[in-house]
Amino acid sequence: MTRLLATAAALTAVYALALSSVDPWDLGLRALLSLAVLIAFRDFIFVGEGPSPLSALRRAARFPALMLATFVAIVQGTVQVARVVLTWSPPRDAGFVEISQGTRTNTGVAVNGLLLTLSPGSVLTDIDAEGQTWSMHVLDAADEEWVRANIDQFYDQYQRPVWP
Repeated sequence: MTRLLATAAALTAVYALALSSVDPWDLGLRALLSLAVLIAFRDFIFVGEGPSPLSALRRAARFPALMLATFVAIVQGTVQVARVVLTWSPPRDAGFVEISQGTRTNTGVAVNGLLLTLSPGSVLTDIDAEGQTWSMHVLDAADEEWVRANIDQFYDQYQRPVWP
């Protein structure tokens, strides 16, 4: 029940931010609609047990570090792409790098790929659930082991504590 109410409150807050309105009627109607949708689709939305309150607090505490690491990756990717664009030379070592899923959950792979795709110069291209691998296209794939090590280090240090 706490999970349902917390999710409804979060949906209501997102609605208030999207409308830039805290009108009580807007908030009340959105809260009712949020609860109705969550109750109707609870078996689809709430798969398995939710994290314990202590685990949720730990994840929330580590989230700013994940945001900062993602921001740093975006800046690094922007600089890398700017160098390629401004030097009038095509990237020589662009290519695909296949990465093992390792200890990542399926959702963890998707989130890891999404966060890395936010950075210019890298794009999640494929997830092979059967082969437990996923691939990214990167601007500098000359040293594939280095690329894999950086992706694994990002996951282990910043993402795993928040989103395994």
